[in-house]
Amino acid sequence: MDELVTVKTSDFEADLAIAKSYLIDNGIDCVVNGEYITIGLPEGGGARLQVMSDNYNRAVELLVQGGFLRREDVK
Repeated sequence: MDELVTVKTSDFEADLAIAKSYLIDNGIDCVVNGEYITIGLPEGGGARLQVMSDNYNRAVELLVQGGFLRREDVK
């Protein structure tokens, strides 16, 4: 079963807007969850850029290629 998985987090949703557009432009449907969070949560990463689980690997590759993510940041 496909489910949403997080590929990138940020304390501010605006930091994820360009990465989201980049993924969409490259054919990966994605959403930013927590879009209306205006304060950081104690654990950090209040906003999450998420894709369907079957698109996770491709999304990570695109984000690394686009400079939005470092490979060592991926768990």
